[in-house]
Amino acid sequence: MFNYPKKNNNEMSRGEIKNILLALDESGESNKGLDKAIFIAKLSGAKITGVNVVVVVPTLVSTVLNYRNFLLKKAQKMLDSTKKTCEKQEIHFASKVLQGSPASKIAEFAEKGKFDLVIIGSRGLGGIKGAILGSVANQLCTNQKFQFWL
Repeated sequence: MFNYPKKNNNEMSRGEIKNILLALDESGESNKGLDKAIFIAKLSGAKITGVNVVVVVPTLVSTVLNYRNFLLKKAQKMLDSTKKTCEKQEIHFASKVLQGSPASKIAEFAEKGKFDLVIIGSRGLGGIKGAILGSVANQLCTNQKFQFWL
């Protein structure tokens, strides 16, 4: 967790965080990230941009194209649902579906978008399990350009 400058009344100053990037997937940890992003956005007046990265390993061309389209539609549906959740909280939400390696695509998008904060869910693998199985959160956190909330 990060310590942010606070007002005398213990609220985050408006304008300190203006753009939040929220990496989303269909995990429960992703939903926790959404809750944190909404909380911070309400305190700071920030807007949230949700991003989902679709990964398709090429095999048979026709099968991959159909599967890729299925994944793209599924990702957009999830982002549309997230937008409705944010709109109910009166928070501006934009979204983008990317394709490729999640860690590199999220980092690239974050850098281009000039985000103040990146929020990504973490399954808490850590240590050996995280090193063996890999973790998008672990890979992103090694990038010192960004401030993260896991």
